Amino acid sequence: MKRNLSVFRKWPLGIRQVFFLLPVLALSCVKNLNQAPSNSDKSTVSRAATSYQLIWSDEFNGTSLNTSNWNIDVGNPGVNSEQEYYQASNVTEGGGYLVITAKNQTVDGQPYTSGKIDSYGKFSTTYGRIEARIALPMVQGMWPAFWMLGNSINTGTSWPACGEIDIMEQVNTNNTILGTMHWYDNGNASYGGSTSTDNTPGDFHIYAVEWTPEAINWYVDDSLYWTGNITDNINNTGAFQNPFYIILNLAVGGTLSGSTVNTSALPTNMLVDYVHVYSLSGAAPPVGQVITLKGSNGDYVTSNNALHDSAMQCNRATASTWEQFTVGDAGNGLITLKGSNGLYVTSNNALPDSAMQCNRTTASTWEQFRWIVNSNGTISLQGTNGDYVTSNNAQPDSAMQCNRLQAQGWEQFTYSIVN
Repeated sequence: MKRNLSVFRKWPLGIRQVFFLLPVLALSCVKNLNQAPSNSDKSTVSRAATSYQLIWSDEFNGTSLNTSNWNIDVGNPGVNSEQEYYQASNVTEGGGYLVITAKNQTVDGQPYTSGKIDSYGKFSTTYGRIEARIALPMVQGMWPAFWMLGNSINTGTSWPACGEIDIMEQVNTNNTILGTMHWYDNGNASYGGSTSTDNTPGDFHIYAVEWTPEAINWYVDDSLYWTGNITDNINNTGAFQNPFYIILNLAVGGTLSGSTVNTSALPTNMLVDYVHVYSLSGAAPPVGQVITLKGSNGDYVTSNNALHDSAMQCNRATASTWEQFTVGDAGNGLITLKGSNGLYVTSNNALPDSAMQCNRTTASTWEQFRWIVNSNGTISLQGTNGDYVTSNNAQPDSAMQCNRLQAQGWEQFTYSIVN
């Protein structure tokens, strides 16, 4: 899809070869909406996981958009020759649905208005099953999308280096659903597949990706139709090991849908029943249990709570009282950690590169973490800034921080439940 930044310039690209059997090239070919998906791709991929844990959702059961979950975009994005002006009044909630409406209405020089929301700064995830149940407008000139962008696009990384995951795109009255990933590999590298729904996309369908450190798999109504290999950053796909946020929008016109718009069918709606995000790991956090955390250096994490306001470290050879934490449930798939002093662990993520501490009397945003189970059985903790907790164990006796973009060795821990 697209992003409202001056550096964000995207062309709708598609590569239909079997992925990574040949070097990935930065090609400027248009997505072929008439090409059938390759069934051979389906037979080579299995489900990413068999166990799911809901970590974030919006059921859209209110009377107005939950702005704790979403931002409402305003203006024309200035990409893809789109003809809409996004405004808040085109985003409504009612009857159990998010309703994004495209109208034949001129605002700020654009001949149409529509709606777009995103979760940047309010929710992001690295890996998981991201799904939504959506009914599409099926009108000439409409370009609805459910997609994700890497958080780093808002902190200086240009597109496509930030990475993009298009979970669902569809245009006009076509039954074809597109799933695409974009990243930087000596230009805009693009890889994606398509499938045709048995029933019209005007009916509700569930669109999803299952994203692991090894692959991104695309589904419609739980039927796998495409996969992308991202194992070990193959072909410079490292962007897909970082946090991404969610976007829903209804573009009007543009390079993929064409310039012809059926104005007689406007207004028209994109209806979203829900958005769910699941952890694909089988192990849920041990809420209510007292645990110890051991870093990849073999030492234990300590709250240092005998020293008021001291920095947390990962340098204790044995686990005593100060190395014990109670796991709490913060809701929305987040957890808290309470030290033996009765105070909460904080990432201090309002202060860039600050030391983590165990000194907060209440658990607010900075004291909440996402519990992530890695493919090697270790766990990582992701702060609400989208960064990972690091033990910094390459630096003896250094302070723990929550500032790493990826969960590698120093950001991986094992835990034990204290009897």
